[in-house]
Amino acid sequence: MLHTKSYHKGHPNPQAYRENYLSLDGKWDFLFDELDEGMDKGFYKSFPKENLKINVPYPYQAKSSGINLPDKHVDIVWYHRTLNIEDLSKTYLLTFLAVDYESLLFINGQKAFKHRGGYDSFKVDITKYLVKGENHITLRVKDPTSVDQIRGKQTWRDKPFECFYTDTSGIVLPVYLEVLNEEYIQYFAFKGDFDRKLLNIHLEAKSSLKYRIEVFKRGESSPLKDEIFSCDKLDHQIPFEEVEGWSYENPYLYDVKLSLLDGNKVVDEVLSYFGFVSFYAKDGHIYANDEDIYLKFVLDQGYFPDVITTPTEEQIILDLNNIRECGFNGLRKHEKIECPLFFYYADIIGLYMWQECPSAHWYSYDSMKRYEEQLPRQIRDHFSHPCIMTYVIFNESWGVQDLYRYPEMREYVDKLYDLVKTMSLDRFVVSNDGWEHCKSDLLTFHNYAAYEEDLDKEIPSFDPLKKGENMKIASWGKTMFASTDYKYQGQPILFTEFAGIAFDYSNKDKEWGYGGKVHDEQGYLDRYASQLRYIKKMKDIRGFCMTQLTDVEIEKNGIYTFERKPKMTISKIKELHDQFK
Repeated sequence: MLHTKSYHKGHPNPQAYRENYLSLDGKWDFLFDELDEGMDKGFYKSFPKENLKINVPYPYQAKSSGINLPDKHVDIVWYHRTLNIEDLSKTYLLTFLAVDYESLLFINGQKAFKHRGGYDSFKVDITKYLVKGENHITLRVKDPTSVDQIRGKQTWRDKPFECFYTDTSGIVLPVYLEVLNEEYIQYFAFKGDFDRKLLNIHLEAKSSLKYRIEVFKRGESSPLKDEIFSCDKLDHQIPFEEVEGWSYENPYLYDVKLSLLDGNKVVDEVLSYFGFVSFYAKDGHIYANDEDIYLKFVLDQGYFPDVITTPTEEQIILDLNNIRECGFNGLRKHEKIECPLFFYYADIIGLYMWQECPSAHWYSYDSMKRYEEQLPRQIRDHFSHPCIMTYVIFNESWGVQDLYRYPEMREYVDKLYDLVKTMSLDRFVVSNDGWEHCKSDLLTFHNYAAYEEDLDKEIPSFDPLKKGENMKIASWGKTMFASTDYKYQGQPILFTEFAGIAFDYSNKDKEWGYGGKVHDEQGYLDRYASQLRYIKKMKDIRGFCMTQLTDVEIEKNGIYTFERKPKMTISKIKELHDQFK
């Protein structure tokens, strides 16, 4: 595995590596605030001496946190740790990669920042709150089980049920501190355009100085490009004579050194990388770097033993390598935004990826505002990763459950589509994966019929769709579009949930899978092969996403167990996938 220059073991984000950083993962003081009395009692000024210890960044529900209470839910929890600072002439930027769900940060008893959203990062300049010597970082987190909260696959009931799993609260991804000069790079994003041979750059800085951007070919020490730009402009382009594209077959990445200059003096330096990839659709087909590609995807829930939703680096590598070994060329990350290391390994291993906004599960005024706030931040966090080919806004009408009934709800989904489309450049945007699409670049459908003949009965062809009809795509009445106001416009058609085949386990009352169970490997392969025969003969279908990579808790329909043990001969699964080109 060939790493980028920006990868350094232990640093949580190879997309933005600075040398002068301090990991704040590890032991923090921790308290449950079941009576919501911490603010009145001044926990932010003086944290109680009697407290628990938690291993950040794992949620208290996870075994690796050291607390391990998966069945407990308390709306409000508190974190505290000390930090020693000796040089007050520097700028101190504190980063939380994810805290679930509402965060209130205090530094030395002073309110420093408030944030809402469990799937995007936040950075806080804490410099003005610091004193020389010992400093106190205190975090109050509120995580109610509201059904209209953006929560993804986290249960809102007392226990996990069906396809909704253990909930997580508090700090769930790494925390780190960067030590900077007064002027520094606040944000940057790259998008390599393969077709036009351009590197698109967006730069934001706490500065009025100049940027220097050095681009390196893989493994080379002399820059291929060395450009200087003014900070008073946010967007820039660098043209290239020749480029090497990033793809599943060849995940080629360019290294970047991004510097902030005061004359000839470097006042900030960040190491990063990018890839050249361009996506577009034509005549119902999907193209990456002008190559017609057939999507062979797997649904990936991103839950793991002991850590729940906070994977270790080793767990990330194992899952992504397993995906390739099965013959898939990509994954649909389901109802979860992953950590930066996950996106990084998808980039260097070479897998196409759909980034899906985690759902709320009921429509309300507050849920509308939450999507508008949080969805752009989720995209902004990971924009530079070449692996991302699609953004998914909703799944199966979760959180917009009456799309077919209310025009104003469809207008809202279209508004979000337009918002994401303005950010996405050439990436695809899916309004509502599964059924009831509004505006959408791709048309996707879900169906868990067991065998080829069952699928034939439910969806014998897509001719009605191509004739302008809003056709049914499931026996229970779901249609491709949310209303007859939307018509097929030549979008690629993808079968993005099917299979869900479970082995017959002993605990029949609790363990389940979609569409019934099989008794052995051959039963699984026979049923899956039958479903793939249907897909292969349907020439209008240009890709699929099967359910799913691993078992998750009571849901037992993975190719692998929850512990990542294969349930069958993986080469036989790969052989089935290799027939699709």
